[in-house]
Amino acid sequence: MYRFALFLLFLVFFACNEEPKPNKTELESMDQEILQVHDEVMPKIGKVLSLRKKINNLLDSTSDNFTKDTLQKMSYQLTKADADMMSWMRSYKKPEVSDTALVYLAQQFVEISMVKKQINSSIEVAENYLAADGKIQKK
Repeated sequence: MYRFALFLLFLVFFACNEEPKPNKTELESMDQEILQVHDEVMPKIGKVLSLRKKINNLLDSTSDNFTKDTLQKMSYQLTKADADMMSWMRSYKKPEVSDTALVYLAQQFVEISMVKKQINSSIEVAENYLAADGKIQKK
């Protein structure tokens, strides 16, 4: 969160500055911050897919409507997390030096940060459910 606040402060500073274009070093630095977030969360996609498969298997084997609803929501969140990462990767393009490059990179940083949060959250919810479900089934 600190990095994000610092990033926005950096963006505001340059938006108010008289210089029309950022330099290439600034863009490279921002691009690296974005790719660092991506590289941190991308390896978790395998876990997202594995958890979705487990959740879907439970969904197929349950008859309780409340449980089915809960499992469907988890499956949807895991699917959305994966789809949003793939969509972001397809759309991200490293910008050339221009007047709008900093704004574009700020938007991309926000987007990949939201994808990161979504992936981490969907993993946590599914893992917690599966851990609790395992304890319930063992009794």
